[in-house]
Amino acid sequence: MSPLLKIVVGLVSGLLGLGYLYRPDLIERMNAVLRDYLLNDAYIALERKKWGMFFLLTSFLFLYMGWSGLGR
Repeated sequence: MSPLLKIVVGLVSGLLGLGYLYRPDLIERMNAVLRDYLLNDAYIALERKKWGMFFLLTSFLFLYMGWSGLGR
């Protein structure tokens, strides 16, 4: 995986994490589009803090891996 791709994945995960934590209304709108395929309303309402922290942690992981890969 290239360092630039890791940075992009990290930024997307960071935005999702912040969205789950601070703007759940945006996540619920996105959920309305994807409801039939991936997500469940009750699951998001009950687990939003866990998902938010998960995406923030993966964001930091990918950003670190991408940043350190650019330095080589």
